[in-house]
Amino acid sequence: MPDRFCGHCGQENVETEESFGHLVTHFFQDITHYDSKFLTTLKFLFFYPGLLTREYIAGKRMSYVNPIRLYVFTSFVFFLIMGISAPQHDPYDRRQQSYFPRVMDSLATESHLLRDSLQRGLIAPEDTLASRNRADIFHIMGGGNTHANAAQRYDSVQQSLPPSQREPWWERKITMRTLEMQDKYGSNAGYALQDKLLHHYPKLMFLLLPFFALLLQWFFRKKRWLYVKHAIFSIHMHTFIFMIGILGILVDVTFHFNDVYSWLAIPVYLYFVFALRNAYGVTMGAAFWKSLGVLAAYLFGTLLVVMAFLLVIFAVL
Repeated sequence: MPDRFCGHCGQENVETEESFGHLVTHFFQDITHYDSKFLTTLKFLFFYPGLLTREYIAGKRMSYVNPIRLYVFTSFVFFLIMGISAPQHDPYDRRQQSYFPRVMDSLATESHLLRDSLQRGLIAPEDTLASRNRADIFHIMGGGNTHANAAQRYDSVQQSLPPSQREPWWERKITMRTLEMQDKYGSNAGYALQDKLLHHYPKLMFLLLPFFALLLQWFFRKKRWLYVKHAIFSIHMHTFIFMIGILGILVDVTFHFNDVYSWLAIPVYLYFVFALRNAYGVTMGAAFWKSLGVLAAYLFGTLLVVMAFLLVIFAVL
């Protein structure tokens, strides 16, 4: 090959049998080159909200890390740090403290009050059967029953009631599933549900990211941008949130300051407003009002998606 670089693939024409020193030199050159693009990308992402999106859309892409690559790398680091710093719980270790101690205490207290009222005759005769079975239900759910067939006992209680006094079918389904989880995981059912949700959280974000871009396309439809341009802004915004989240986790772990996440929500929102203004070229007032609309719709959509995930996890756990 007569030239320094291949005219087909761009590979440099180098000696294949390199010395160790030459290999080390290439290694540091590659690292320095990547770090240079990475640091430049971070500078624009943190200190110039929305400008990185405008640069990418304008075709100035060689000086910055690819948005998708940056998002994948940042989200990987975020979930890795979150997984390492989160308290580790074995759902099958029933010796651990209950995840819902107040709920269990409340159910046990309500069961005791119902049984006491039955013994004193404070409940009308026509309500005695229903109240007794209700007390049995609270007794089972509140941890008073330690047998592994709490779900079957609850079903028996419901079947013994007249149809008019049984709980609604959807409530019976939820209670049955809760008791089945209690039979399987003991008092750590909440931990099992939390672990499953955290495990699927990256998949959840991959659903919310394009939804966020869709909201931007609707609120800024007068710009007549292609969807992919809104997606680039969405990727940069979520990348910034993940980086702020990494900072929050490190502060929380180091100084045990749990309120840091609430305080970080303020600069994240202000960043979002300025990013909208700079990326879409709108006034500050328009960016503020549209940010409220996008945020409200995004939170509502997030709530629906999280509830759907919880229902799926709750059904298959």
